[in-house]
Amino acid sequence: MNKSANILRNAILIPIFLFQACIPSLSKGFLQSVTDFIQLRSLVNPASTGPYYVSVSVSGLLGTGLVLDLNSGTESIVVNADGSFDFKTALSTGNNFNVTVNTQPTLPTQTCSVSGGMGVVAYGNINSIIVNCDPLRYTVGGTITGLDGITGLVLTNSVDGSTLNVAVASGSFAFTQTYLDGTTYNVSVTTQPNHPVQNCLTTNGSGTISGANVTDIIIACNSTAFPIEVTAVGIASGTLSIRNNNSELLTISTNGLHRFPTNIITNNTYSLQIVGTPANHQCVLSASGGTVTGTISITANCFSVLSFNPSNGGVLQPTESLRLQFSDEVNAGSCITSTGTLNTVLSIPIQFSVTTTTITNDTLIVSPAATDSWITGHRVLTLNCFNVGGTPLSSTVNILYLVPSAIRYVSASGLDTNPGTDVAPKRNIQAAIDDFLGCASGDCAVLVEDGSYDPTFSGGAIHLVSGISLYGGYQPTTSFGVWRPNLHGSVILMDTTPAGCSIATITSPCASIIGDATVTSNVTISGFRIQSGPDTAPYMAGVFLDSTNNVRLINNDIDGGVGINGVSGVHAINSNPYLIQNVILGGNCTAANCDSVGVYMSTSVPIAPVILVNSISGGTPTGSGVNSRGIRYAGTAAMTVTNIIGNLITSKNLNKTTSLFSIGFDINSGTGLTGTLSGNIITGGAGGTSIGLRIQATTSIQIGSPTQGNQITSSDALTGTYGLYLSGGQTVRRNVIRFGTAMSAAVATAIGIYATGGGTQIIESNSIQDGNVSSTGATATLNGIYSANASATSSITGNYIRIGRSEGTNSTATTTAGISLNTPQNALIANNWIQNGTSDVNARGLEFKSVFSGLRVYHNTVSSGTGTSNETPLFIGAGSASIDIQNNILMLNNNSASTACIYNAGIGLQTAVKYNVLHNCVNLVIQNAQNYSFCAGGVPGTLVCTLPLGIPANFGNNLNIDPELASNFGVIANYTPTTATSCLITKSTNALLTDSYNGIGTRPGVDGAISLGAVEYDQACTP
Repeated sequence: MNKSANILRNAILIPIFLFQACIPSLSKGFLQSVTDFIQLRSLVNPASTGPYYVSVSVSGLLGTGLVLDLNSGTESIVVNADGSFDFKTALSTGNNFNVTVNTQPTLPTQTCSVSGGMGVVAYGNINSIIVNCDPLRYTVGGTITGLDGITGLVLTNSVDGSTLNVAVASGSFAFTQTYLDGTTYNVSVTTQPNHPVQNCLTTNGSGTISGANVTDIIIACNSTAFPIEVTAVGIASGTLSIRNNNSELLTISTNGLHRFPTNIITNNTYSLQIVGTPANHQCVLSASGGTVTGTISITANCFSVLSFNPSNGGVLQPTESLRLQFSDEVNAGSCITSTGTLNTVLSIPIQFSVTTTTITNDTLIVSPAATDSWITGHRVLTLNCFNVGGTPLSSTVNILYLVPSAIRYVSASGLDTNPGTDVAPKRNIQAAIDDFLGCASGDCAVLVEDGSYDPTFSGGAIHLVSGISLYGGYQPTTSFGVWRPNLHGSVILMDTTPAGCSIATITSPCASIIGDATVTSNVTISGFRIQSGPDTAPYMAGVFLDSTNNVRLINNDIDGGVGINGVSGVHAINSNPYLIQNVILGGNCTAANCDSVGVYMSTSVPIAPVILVNSISGGTPTGSGVNSRGIRYAGTAAMTVTNIIGNLITSKNLNKTTSLFSIGFDINSGTGLTGTLSGNIITGGAGGTSIGLRIQATTSIQIGSPTQGNQITSSDALTGTYGLYLSGGQTVRRNVIRFGTAMSAAVATAIGIYATGGGTQIIESNSIQDGNVSSTGATATLNGIYSANASATSSITGNYIRIGRSEGTNSTATTTAGISLNTPQNALIANNWIQNGTSDVNARGLEFKSVFSGLRVYHNTVSSGTGTSNETPLFIGAGSASIDIQNNILMLNNNSASTACIYNAGIGLQTAVKYNVLHNCVNLVIQNAQNYSFCAGGVPGTLVCTLPLGIPANFGNNLNIDPELASNFGVIANYTPTTATSCLITKSTNALLTDSYNGIGTRPGVDGAISLGAVEYDQACTP
């Protein structure tokens, strides 16, 4: 087994596992960039809030005994000569400072005055104060307001070239030079502040000194873009990685304040996702997204339990203490409020104390009182602990233990005639189970030393008994005192396949461990490597669950072995699998058309499996027509998927020529399927057909939640590769979907999301990328999204689509399309960002085909891609009518006589074509082979505008201009408007939707106007 799978198995968090720490959560602000419009500075060591110090420049001093005070005498310094002098008092951002003259100099007597001496500290030392003692010279300064940028502000007097670094948030400033009467000055801002990006304007900046200090220069700073500040808490070691808008990455390895390098323009949105966490930490953000109106301050809470002793899910002896190591200093007193069923016999309060393992007081000792003990049974302790700074644990931590009332011990050196004590253990696991003669209290345990154990020794398999749990991984020669479950040193391995397995079926496979309907109390199996027979049986499984909901598999390494017609790591019939932190492999099967499945479920009664933080993989069969699947559901009843979270679910790479399917997660059937599937990494391996996630039944399953999606990938294939393959209406949101390359001599297909079967299809806020397809003898089809027969309540909104190339020899139907709709009803297609790919025949950003009537196409930004036959950002098939096309930006990659920004292959009349931006197309609209150009009022017309496409109210106000986006085209385009974008595009009045690609409820923008295209933009534009 590939032990790298253990990267997902750092801690058990039951029943709540916050997996957003590891899985991308896509936002509508995906891939937005503001670096073309704002100042970008990378801060290797982000500025702190102090300590900062105040210095003064003294000029013209002839006498002695000048005393200067800081903040009404908090500190005083004596000055006897010109120069620069520092106060030693440390100040922080937001502190006031006020420098005054306490005592004037004598011998000779002089009158010294302070310029720039009062204000509020921003981010930096204050060195913009001058004390002038020369009555014939004067200072140049004024007041500043609104300075917030951590990089400060630089002013320059162009008359003499003097510069001044200003770190005064608000207050007064002065250049540290003095000037004679009649001298001219010209002060301006030469370096604007950053983090946040600010625009500081100068008023009264130039003039002539006229017998007095200049104090009327005004510097007023306003923020145009703000930083995202992240304060990390609870990182003991390692690196936390956070991505903003799925583009810029911030890595954090120390606690404290950190900033993203790029500031976000005011009123744009941000979306943060944790894409990597330090080992054994669970990290959560105090906020993950929103609209920027000021500096965004986020807390990244990584305060976690790093280790458990005894290991979570294991055995706790009645008087044994728990030792929990945290990632930061823990407040033992706060843990007193922890809850759960881990209670003591005499009800004396549980004892919480701290000690040091790595960081001071990082380890919590949880013990019963000296005269007390734990109550026996399956127990849970839900921690409610804070660090010494008052930060709670980043996520709910439930610790599961069995406090056993009776124990039997098993060792590879034991004898089954022994009583099963720690000094005289038994040899076989089944013998130890049978020795209990049942366990009515439900809290018995078998502890097993490292070694090899044949499950077929008695009865052909280990048969579980209600209430008797099995714990492997005890280190030999320690008298069962050291438990090492992560090593899986206790191996349950069939030496030979039992004879009775020759009649095994898919509903009753041969297995190493069997739990059936007699298991009515909890049974935990933890710390084992479980592998079924080396010889073949028709159907083989590592663990077989038959009509029981009470078996918990925690932290095991399970291999289905070798079967003929089918093999499964875990095989569940009419059972509710409870799988946590396991590595599960389907094994291999040998017959043609056989299935190798990591977890197989089939039921005629409703189930709600608990599958958390596992690495699950199908096996690698080698025959013809074979299949590999990570998880397969083939039942007839309802399954709820909500508790399938945080797993790595994969199928293996198969021979693409001889295999049939390689599918990460396959739901073949069932009624009443429901729940939300989120927080998983699902990958379909290479095969004849590769699919990340397939659902072949009509369900109400939601793939991704409003806040958290999945990472779903398909690999290379012979005939077809699909990220998602869906039948019936589903909701698909906030997923990152990637798909591979299909190459065949026959028809070949590559599609990110394939949704057919009609119903309501909600596809929103997904990232869909990659995909290539090639056929050497037939049609090749490449789509980001393909939808068929979608109902009028369906919507495809806010998706990011960037796909590759299709090549089909001798086929005029070969097509690359960002979104392809077949016979849709009046669905909504809106706010999508589509960078279409290339084709050796047809390239269509949006493709609407077959006969239908009615469709709403609003606020999309689409490029056509490159095609040699038909190239268009919007294609309407013959017979399609009544499409409402408004507020889109449609861009043609290659402008030629045969291309158009809107291409209608038939005579169907549309409802509206208005307020669209058409760019780089000589032929703006082609309808039924007739070319239409823009006439008065932006109405498409032909025959020298004598035949308009429709009335101005429905077909007017279209624009034929360059949208001047950050990057109209390119390898990775950026469809964000810029200051060069026409105000006709960014300040439209045609209100249709409240949402935009870059935010919910952002239309109209704060400027009260509507931006055409997917992105709502509220900054400066070109009139």
